[in-house]
Amino acid sequence: MKKFFTVLAILMIFVMVLSLAGCGKKAESDNSLVGTWEYMDEENGIGAVYVLNEDGTGTYTVIAGEEEVTYELKYEEADGHLLVSFVNNETFSEDDVFDSEFHFEDADTLIIKDSFGEEMTYIRK
Repeated sequence: MKKFFTVLAILMIFVMVLSLAGCGKKAESDNSLVGTWEYMDEENGIGAVYVLNEDGTGTYTVIAGEEEVTYELKYEEADGHLLVSFVNNETFSEDDVFDSEFHFEDADTLIIKDSFGEEMTYIRK
């Protein structure tokens, strides 16, 4: 009987360790926009990086060769659309909202279709 309880205790400890080991890990199916997303066209030397924060703010960096321009932004997600407005810059008004369709190919691959119908593949960094 003592052997039974010892085996049971070891089994319970094993289950608890496995349960705790999963805590804090990002799920494979975490299709969240939050994070850093990078698009790069190596052939033409152009790219873009979205940094999207949980609070609906972030940045958008345009990369052209050696030059980079970064814009602050506000965003929201609505029915498969990424709605972005740029803040604190001279180029765009905060009232300008850019609407792009998006979907996830997998948890680390985001496809954004711009208003011209061009699809760009962003990789989670």
